[in-house]
Amino acid sequence: MKILLVSEEMTVRPNEGTLVFLMHLGAFLRREADLTVAYAGGESVPGVRALRIAASKVILTKDLVRLFRHERFDAIVYVPRSGLTAFGLGRGALLRLAARRPVVVIGLQDRPVGAVHRLVGGPVDLVLSPVAAVREALGRAGIEADFIMPGYDERVFRPAGAEARARLRAKYDLPPDRFILLHVGHIRESRNLEVFLRYRDWGSDIQPVIKAGEVDPSWADRLRNAGVIVIDEYVQAVHELYQAADCYFFPVGNPTGAVEFPLSVIEACACNLPVVTTRFGILPEMLHEGGGYRYYDRVSEIGGRIAEIRREPPATAAKVGDFSWQMVFRTHLVPHLRALARERGPEAPR
Repeated sequence: MKILLVSEEMTVRPNEGTLVFLMHLGAFLRREADLTVAYAGGESVPGVRALRIAASKVILTKDLVRLFRHERFDAIVYVPRSGLTAFGLGRGALLRLAARRPVVVIGLQDRPVGAVHRLVGGPVDLVLSPVAAVREALGRAGIEADFIMPGYDERVFRPAGAEARARLRAKYDLPPDRFILLHVGHIRESRNLEVFLRYRDWGSDIQPVIKAGEVDPSWADRLRNAGVIVIDEYVQAVHELYQAADCYFFPVGNPTGAVEFPLSVIEACACNLPVVTTRFGILPEMLHEGGGYRYYDRVSEIGGRIAEIRREPPATAAKVGDFSWQMVFRTHLVPHLRALARERGPEAPR
């Protein structure tokens, strides 16, 4: 298949979930198809034909229209950085009309779906999202929708033994004798990171560590002043931070704070880390409690949940065994691409 992957930004140094998804999607499609990437900024997946001909705010550029005049794609996959906003869905519709080829739009975050989506989204062939409410609302608007989710790289996100954990703590200058409570994500208001200011109530030996993506400097200062270790430089081997930790903590409650199925929780489980988390997004549906995995509903419960997971051997890796990127894309994307390309048939002459 000949596939065009479109997004406003591509990068091989991702700092948040959608960009990680895009990087792995590009790498997968490069192996499975004849791939072209069209983007506005950043840096594309290595070894791929990449055209900087999209735009961040202009829905359809002249260069994209020119590309469609000269080349036929079996399908177009569009991942809007803003998620399934009306703008993102509208761009997907215009790509469909300009290329006259099947378009699949992928959005990973919860977004309100309203009348404007119904107005602009009709031409889109398919929307993929982990958010059930979004899929249901699109279905009521007459737009076909189905499920997709993030995954993890099974080559690197693996459990680590005590010797490897000690080595990695020395590498990243983390205290060897403390209980490392890790969080990976942006340092900003929507992540509910103020709960870390109370970490001394959770155990005398607990040391929170936050690997930051985007950083609100005022919040980073507050966290550091409270004794939280903040790592705000880019870390290529981020899996090593999971492998150096004792537990993963996910306090996000705001739907805009993370993708619906948080990538960091999947990655932590893949490393067989105990996890304490809010009931965010579709986590309760996809990952059940037990084996070192706990939900909390009130801040006052956090210390108790951490104490519980410290008393039992972790078995979280088994919960995400089927969630590798290969499995996700082969299960939830490839069948749709093949079906759409087959149903739409050859391109009509212009």
